[in-house]
Amino acid sequence: MGIKTFKGLKLDRFQEEAINFADKGYSVIVSAPTGAGKTLIAEYIIEDCVKRGKGIIYTAPIKALSNQKFRDFSGKYPKSTGILTGDVGINQSCPILIMTTEIFRNNILSNPLKLKDRAWVIFDEIHYLDDIERGTVWEESIILLPKHMRMLALSATIPNISEFVKWLEFIHAFPLKTIIEKERPVPLHFHFQCNNKVFSNFQEFEESDYLKKNLKDKYLSKRLRSPFKPNKLATLAHHLKDKKALPCIYFTFSRRKCEDLASEVYDLNFLDRNEKEKIETIFLKLAQRFNIDRDPYVDYLFPLIKKGIAYHHAGLLPTLKEIIERLFTTGLIKLIFTTETFALGINMPAKTCVFDSLSKYYGRSRRYLKTRDFYQMAGRSGRRGIDREGYVYLKINPYHIDISALKEIIYGRYEPITSQFNNCYATILNLYKLMGEKIVDIYPYSFHFHQSDSFKKRQALDLLKRKLSLLKNANYILDNGTLSCKAELASKVYSFELQMGELFESGFMESLDESLLFVVISSLVYEPRKGEKRPRLSKKIKKARRDLEFLLQEIHKRERHFRIYPLSKKFYFHITEASRAWVEGTDFYKLNKFCDIDEGEIVRYFRMSIQVLREILSSEAVPLSLKLKINNCLKKVNREVVDAEKQLRQVI
Repeated sequence: MGIKTFKGLKLDRFQEEAINFADKGYSVIVSAPTGAGKTLIAEYIIEDCVKRGKGIIYTAPIKALSNQKFRDFSGKYPKSTGILTGDVGINQSCPILIMTTEIFRNNILSNPLKLKDRAWVIFDEIHYLDDIERGTVWEESIILLPKHMRMLALSATIPNISEFVKWLEFIHAFPLKTIIEKERPVPLHFHFQCNNKVFSNFQEFEESDYLKKNLKDKYLSKRLRSPFKPNKLATLAHHLKDKKALPCIYFTFSRRKCEDLASEVYDLNFLDRNEKEKIETIFLKLAQRFNIDRDPYVDYLFPLIKKGIAYHHAGLLPTLKEIIERLFTTGLIKLIFTTETFALGINMPAKTCVFDSLSKYYGRSRRYLKTRDFYQMAGRSGRRGIDREGYVYLKINPYHIDISALKEIIYGRYEPITSQFNNCYATILNLYKLMGEKIVDIYPYSFHFHQSDSFKKRQALDLLKRKLSLLKNANYILDNGTLSCKAELASKVYSFELQMGELFESGFMESLDESLLFVVISSLVYEPRKGEKRPRLSKKIKKARRDLEFLLQEIHKRERHFRIYPLSKKFYFHITEASRAWVEGTDFYKLNKFCDIDEGEIVRYFRMSIQVLREILSSEAVPLSLKLKINNCLKKVNREVVDAEKQLRQVI
């Protein structure tokens, strides 16, 4: 008969099918709407592996989700859960090991023995394969998946799932089952705010004429040119409170707007006296425990939090974001203003979601939301087992969106997942160690090959061959088919291979002191925002910048010769003074004197720099003197709020 219940819950049809197929030895692909309960399938397989003494890998697209899963599973299986990301390694030999997908891919290539006892890998949010920047990591992980491992892939709705599954069946021999669920257990109800009125359904809104601004109706055009009432946040907030539609996640695509909108509702209060006392106690206790009670954002947030209001975005310290997430799960935060990352896999359901806008930046241009992205966020509405339905409110300005675009976002088909396959230099070097010249044979195993026409296939294969030619020309791959010392190092440092390879070969890296070493690495990982100010640099850093710019010119010259684009990343010196100050022991809360970016961004780039330093450290080509220097640098840098492992070890 198979399993019907798990953890006291009656399983839905798709959950039951997926679990029973997994029990029979199948790999399983599950496509279901956000909020449908896909994670329960993963939890069953994890619990089963722990009972049977089998190892399992859980991969996630972003560190925030990896960290949350580590906290969740550590609570349930305290002696069986570990985590390995670029900046954290805790209990790595435990049966449940949480990883970012990048680290999983890196382990397959350079440390496969670590995976020999792992029976399963869970790919959470596998539609991330479509992501322009990171999608290739997922594809490479799937192509190179060790033969002994079975796979559970979880995704929001994939319209081209049959194409995806055919590819999987072509590249892997394991038996595979596909489970599709189209219905949400908690249905969504759409509301619209326009001209400062709230419409309770689409038909009522459509008949209001507010979206018909493009019609050639002179009377209507004249009417719409009359003063248009802006959508006031207070109107909507009072409406949500009156309708008992809280808690609410309010999505906006700007960090600053998260803060500005929270300030707009400062006069409102969503908590009674007991709730206020409870949230105050929890917030202050956690801020003290994480040692961030001096953080200025804590002072800004505290008066709002006492009223059940908060904001959450990447500019906040990771520890402060975690505290806000913790408060939200208690139900005491009734209205949170946040960016879209709050919706990515992190289990933070609410009764209601609001969209401040229906367009965002995709890469370099602003476009309407993809249907898949819209439902990734809207799917946070409606808590299973608590709400009968979830509410989604869309704030509409008829001069910014027309009815056809609105219908496409809400009622259109989910976009198919499209391959972003593009082997980086490190992947090519690692594969060359294993396969030699047969590396070109790997491309036909990619999803890109299965999706592309003949012309695109030829282009992709040609790019792979040109990258291989560059690596030979630059002496990363030697005439005898072995890798040089700089290639051994470059193969460990994903995304910055040629920069680090050339710095190492030239002896530049060994010439740096610990302070300048961290400055150089942070300038390599940093990506400035448009219009960001550059700080004044010391003579020492100016000289290093000139040397690095010359080195990069030579790399770019070689890449242009072999027609390899985009070119290797430039060094940016916007946070170098902050980096220097930090490695020399300056208090974190004084770093804003040295750069013009948010605290959370500073921590993010410092942690990325730590990851690169650890990748360099892992290379056998690095001499002992440089390893000692890197270790000393890491001790000085990986402290206080920057120490990701300390944050994760903190019991909350």
